[in-house]
Amino acid sequence: MKTRSIKFIAVFALVLAGLFVFAGCGNKEIEGTWVLVEEYESDGTKISTSELKDIGVSEKYVVNGESAEYTCEIQELEKPITMTFIVEQTGDNTYNFKISDDYVFVSPEVHGNKMSYTVGEGDDSLKMVFKRQ
Repeated sequence: MKTRSIKFIAVFALVLAGLFVFAGCGNKEIEGTWVLVEEYESDGTKISTSELKDIGVSEKYVVNGESAEYTCEIQELEKPITMTFIVEQTGDNTYNFKISDDYVFVSPEVHGNKMSYTVGEGDDSLKMVFKRQ
């Protein structure tokens, strides 16, 4: 009887340890470094990573806790544009990057290792897609 209890406890401990080990794998939350990899114009035209590089555009977010550090480098500018945003979770895999408590800059969605959001409206809209580094 005692051996059976010890085996049960050992198996239970292994299963519990296995759950904790895998709980951290595949973090799909917003935290991390995100780099712009492609854009889609309103008509569906794709601007690839190599095309972005050719035109001299590089964008990155580093999200840590409730803040996001944004860096945009454009070939024509001498130094990068940097901004800090407040990160607010709004639902499953959806967030707001806010300049202040009252103003939302963008509202990204995270799906695995991709984050995307749309800026502009109608014919002037642009979908930005970032990949987790």
